[in-house]
Amino acid sequence: MGWSLRSSRNGVHVVYGQKAERSCGIACIVMVNFKLKKWQLAAAVSAAPAGLLAAAPGTIAALSGAVKSEEEVDAAYAKVTGHPYLGNTDTFATILPLVLNKLDIGRWVGKCIPFDKLADTIIDRTLTHPFITLVRWRSGGGHFVVCDNVVSWGKQVFADFCDPWDAAVRTLPLSRGQDDIVYQAQDQPGLELGQTHKTYSSNKTGDMNGWIVYRAGA
Repeated sequence: MGWSLRSSRNGVHVVYGQKAERSCGIACIVMVNFKLKKWQLAAAVSAAPAGLLAAAPGTIAALSGAVKSEEEVDAAYAKVTGHPYLGNTDTFATILPLVLNKLDIGRWVGKCIPFDKLADTIIDRTLTHPFITLVRWRSGGGHFVVCDNVVSWGKQVFADFCDPWDAAVRTLPLSRGQDDIVYQAQDQPGLELGQTHKTYSSNKTGDMNGWIVYRAGA
C-alpha cells in the first residue's frame, strides 16, 4: 500500500499501510524499522552536499536501511520460520521479535502480560522505542498495531497507535489499573501522501490481549 503522513493531537506520524490481507505483522516491522532508523537518514541528508542529495552514497545507504519493503521483511520472516511467507497467512507475536533481531535495531522480545496490566506497562515504559501490540477483534481474528508515542496531559496519559490496515493513527486514553484497553477501528481523518489505503468495512471493536513485542536492549 505505501506510506502516509498522519497527524494526532500528540504529533505527526509516518504510517505504513500493509499490502497483503494478513501482513499486518510484517507491516508493523516495516514501521518499527523505519522509526528506529530514520535518524540515520536525517544524518545522511544533513551531511550530503547541496544539489547532490539524490546521488549521495550515504543517503542511499541510509534510505535502504531505514525503509525496508514488505518483500524484504517477508524474506527475513521466511528465514526464521523456514517457510516462504506471501502475506496470506497469520503472523505470530513469538516470531516477530526474531525477525526484528535480524534488522540491526537492537534485541527484541515478545511477551504476554496480563491484559489488566498492559496499560500500566505502557505507561511505565515512557516509550523510548516504538513497540507492537496485538488486538483481538471481538468478532474473531487478530491484528497487530504499532504504538509510537505516549504522552501525559495533566493526569491523563494518551498513546498513539499506528494501524497498518488503513494507515491511520488512533489515540487511546490510558490510566493506571485499567482493566482492558479497548481498540475501536473506524475512519480517521489525517494527511495522506500519495496513497489510497484500505478502510474498515465497518467499525470494529477489539481488545489488546496482552501480547507486546518490544526492544529489550541494544
